[in-house]
Amino acid sequence: MQKNIKLSYIYNFFFSFNIPSAIWVLYLSFKGLTLVEIGFLESIFHLTSFLCEVPTGAIADIYGRKTSIIIGRILSFISTAFMIFSVGFIGYAFSFVFSALSFNLHSGAAESIIYDSMKILNKENEYKKTYGSISFYMEIARGLAILIGGILSDFAFMYVYILALFIDIFALSSATFYEEPNIDHKKHNENVFIHQLKESFKILKENKIALYLILFYAFICTIDTTVYFYCQKHFENMSISRTSIAIIYGITNVAGAISSKYAYIVEKRLNKKTIIKILCISNIFILIGFSVFIGYFTIIIFLLSCMISGFAIPIFSDYINSLIPSQYRATILSFDSVCFSMFMLVLFPIVGLMAQSFGITTAFGIIGGVLIPIVGFIVYKMKD
Repeated sequence: MQKNIKLSYIYNFFFSFNIPSAIWVLYLSFKGLTLVEIGFLESIFHLTSFLCEVPTGAIADIYGRKTSIIIGRILSFISTAFMIFSVGFIGYAFSFVFSALSFNLHSGAAESIIYDSMKILNKENEYKKTYGSISFYMEIARGLAILIGGILSDFAFMYVYILALFIDIFALSSATFYEEPNIDHKKHNENVFIHQLKESFKILKENKIALYLILFYAFICTIDTTVYFYCQKHFENMSISRTSIAIIYGITNVAGAISSKYAYIVEKRLNKKTIIKILCISNIFILIGFSVFIGYFTIIIFLLSCMISGFAIPIFSDYINSLIPSQYRATILSFDSVCFSMFMLVLFPIVGLMAQSFGITTAFGIIGGVLIPIVGFIVYKMKD
């Protein structure tokens, strides 16, 4: 179990070394797709995730976190291959489907294997600090991947995706060294999948705080991800080179990494409700700030967005995991990703359509204004 914790640093580093992450919008645009088509591809990703996330979480709980992670890395390799060899929208759509499934199989399992390993070692009280450190290296990996991907894309987009194939192999290889945590499952007469899903939803129904935390975290991630991806095109519209965009993304990822690593210190000084209010207000002001400020100042706003995103990761992960029984952990954590996909399914193409009509920063500002009452509702529910 101690080896699992150390190995999680290596595996999650390679998993996060997503070298096409800062250029995939530019790549698809280069291949002739419009922003609306790109938005629909992202919707396909999240529709797949919405439909498959909870069942794949159940797979991790029933058949093992290690098995789920390994299958996910294989599907990630297939997805990257489709991005290389596809010549039209349909081919890219298949790539996004396989990519979604790879993330589904990773999402609940990778987090669960860390928490459950620490729980077996009676170290779950150290999880927030440990996961913050893992998140730190994940953000560093993202920053390095973005920097290298941006530089390589100035030579040829294809170099980026070929290197991504090798990264998938490294992540898969590291995952094979995991040891499966021994989780006790209660005996029952129902179909194993039906029982797993029924009991997981029952826990969420009875534990409203866990449900509201999951909804709020998914909401925050939706905002951050939308800003993160569309800012690629925004910076390109500002005539910033792809290498410079990669440097910007690399710096902001390092800032997010530092924010993740030391989030536990801030959490000790502020209570949960205060942190939630700060995250709510900050995200709204960031979205509106993009439409108010122009030029290079939007880079500062983007930096703040990444720092807030990094801060939220270990805080919410610790809150949610502390409320979930081990035998249903991956399934319930997958519900978190379902909510994220549901929000992204709606928001991402809408922002793409508005960006094409009014401009990206104006689209951010409109979404920021619309989300004010939604944020108010979530904060109100968190009081229960």
